[in-house]
Amino acid sequence: MATLLAPAGSPEAVLAALDAGADAVYVGLKGWSRGGARGELTWMELAASQRRAILAGRRLQVALNTIPLPHERSRLLQQIPALLDVGIDTLIVNDIGILAALRRRFPELRLTASIGCGAQTVADVAFLRDLGASAVVLPGTLRPDELREIATVRGIHVEVMLHMVEEFILLGKCWMPSYVHLKPSLMPSDPSTVPVPEGADRGLRQTGSMKRGGVGTCFKICQQSWDLFEGGTWRDSRLFPGRQLGRAADVPAYAKAGAHVLKLQGRSLPPEQLAPLVRLYRNALDGVARGPVLTDQPALPPAWTVVGR
Repeated sequence: MATLLAPAGSPEAVLAALDAGADAVYVGLKGWSRGGARGELTWMELAASQRRAILAGRRLQVALNTIPLPHERSRLLQQIPALLDVGIDTLIVNDIGILAALRRRFPELRLTASIGCGAQTVADVAFLRDLGASAVVLPGTLRPDELREIATVRGIHVEVMLHMVEEFILLGKCWMPSYVHLKPSLMPSDPSTVPVPEGADRGLRQTGSMKRGGVGTCFKICQQSWDLFEGGTWRDSRLFPGRQLGRAADVPAYAKAGAHVLKLQGRSLPPEQLAPLVRLYRNALDGVARGPVLTDQPALPPAWTVVGR
């Protein structure tokens, strides 16, 4: 039977998710997550939330969705024992290099290859399993029949993100400069290789690199309006394509296709919005044993729009 994994961005949200019926909850830890203050817990809050989860008979997971710099990586490895000491043994990772390093150093850890690892095929999942992943997260854009084929891969659990934002590019693989410092510097100019006309602007470039710990805050430029010009004349202001994906009506199909875990996105949601969302999917999952449910599920309220992982 599939289980339900819910997000939480605060201790209060952890309690809301547990009370609403989540089998497990994933959180961000301060300094390990690109969610910033919007969705991170301190070490004290993490320990307190873990105690709450244990009392409820549930599990707490930690999401590591930055890509640490070399000096940050060593500090991360030094902190893993403290994580294990409080009873948290599941880490969600979006960098395969970190995943492999953690597997070699801490064989007792349960490592989940996050949706940012980009797995969408049988070969992808088998590769991540061989690298050391215990579980892999797939996007809800995959159909149940595609999931059924992937679920035949042995030795790894399959999770599917059924509530998420469908980005205009592959989720978790942003190629826009969303994660870099907005402190542009002049492009280098070498007249011997790149002639620059006198008085011309050499251009600006961003500094930093995507998803690094030091530049881990996403500025969400994909969610800001962009001006459309034609021949120097302003024509329109538009947003990049993106829509809320909520597949509560398809929970029975995904569960029967072999999904081990149904995952929800949204660590940014406050407790009062997170609770009904978790309850919606809890009811849908409980209804699998009772037969078809939610066949005419209405669109999710705008307030449930996910703005952060």
